Amino acid sequence: MSNEAFDDRYELREFAPGTDDEGAPNAETGSWMQAVGLGFHEADPDAEGAARMASHFIADEETFLGVYVRKPFPGSVDETWPAGTFTWFRKALSWGDGSSVDTQAISAVTVRPTERRRGILRRMMTHALERGVAEGYAVASLTASEGTIYRRFGFGSAIRERAVRVRRERALPLLAPTSGSVSVVTPQWLADGPGKTVFERFHTRTPGSMVRNAGTWPIVFGLLGNDGQKAKDVRAAVHRADGSDEVDGYVTWRVKEDRGSDTALEIVDLVYANDQAYTALWEFLLSIDLNDVVKYNRSRLDDPIVAALGDNRAYDVDHEEDHVWLRVLDVAAVLESRPFAVDGSLTLAVTDALGHTTGTYRLDVQEARGSVTRIADDADAAGSDVQLDVAELGALLIGSVSPVTLAAAGLVRAADTASIELLRAMLLPPRTPHGITYF
Repeated sequence: MSNEAFDDRYELREFAPGTDDEGAPNAETGSWMQAVGLGFHEADPDAEGAARMASHFIADEETFLGVYVRKPFPGSVDETWPAGTFTWFRKALSWGDGSSVDTQAISAVTVRPTERRRGILRRMMTHALERGVAEGYAVASLTASEGTIYRRFGFGSAIRERAVRVRRERALPLLAPTSGSVSVVTPQWLADGPGKTVFERFHTRTPGSMVRNAGTWPIVFGLLGNDGQKAKDVRAAVHRADGSDEVDGYVTWRVKEDRGSDTALEIVDLVYANDQAYTALWEFLLSIDLNDVVKYNRSRLDDPIVAALGDNRAYDVDHEEDHVWLRVLDVAAVLESRPFAVDGSLTLAVTDALGHTTGTYRLDVQEARGSVTRIADDADAAGSDVQLDVAELGALLIGSVSPVTLAAAGLVRAADTASIELLRAMLLPPRTPHGITYF
């Protein structure tokens, strides 16, 4: 759809969420929220829940986009609701060595079924990425409800995750003794006390970790359910190292009983500042009686609990899918923000259908830090060591995806395979990337 035809049918509005004098969402914010709820099949929140959600949007300093039908049918929701929704806000991505980069985090992307294939998503995305460049972001980020939507806009899948289950009767004892002590606490004590501090320690040491939205905390701590109502079935426990009063890990969980099927302990949130806390909390969960399996929907691909189990066949993967997607907006800025594992020099030819990053870049790494020089405005395959699209650069960025793998898939190219191997060595992260935050 041409821009002219789009503008004849729709109006694109960018605005900041707001509330009225009583804290309720104002009219524009409220209708935008209702449109998002329709898109994600969510029940309308009550007045208290709507006010809480609006306060979280404001706390996160979100920028809302809405696409509005200029001539709505009488009586349709299009008279006040947007036909397309979109938001972005600042969210830090950890490199795992104490450094991070701010990302333009994108969320709440919906298009009304009646308005599909009319260019709404493309207009919202291109507008937002242009604004991201103008606001100085080096990279955009998102988590996707579908896996085929965002590559066309230059996003690459940078982290995958697994939904797993461990059968209790075959899991214990673990092959190596755990250390420290685990104690049960109330979710409120966790929320009021060490919870956010433990997450900050996890975030700092974990490549690919993203800081959390304001609205995420009461859910992961077990105070509220996903429906915004008070959670009544979530429990919490914390881990402390031997001889220490400091909490270095926590877990929240609930148990779901199902007649005729397995009773499952479902992990709500599992956050650890070190590997000792992680394995000890798993051992604790596997020791809880009156359930058959422990389920965790945010397991990393090289989960160490597999090696720790008494019988590794107790561990099953239910599902694996993409998690964090990244879209590079400034090649030099994002590469210069991250650490590198080995020194070396490579020339990268990057293509970008939207034009933000197309060019040829020289990456020089010394003492774990990189400097980037743009040496051509086009993607010069003949004058480069490695050729790739911006989507592949985003996929490789954290180090969870190997350029050797993408080369085997035909997505990264090089005349000399040694260049691919050097890039893999340079991007190797200090620990396995792990994202446990949705947005």
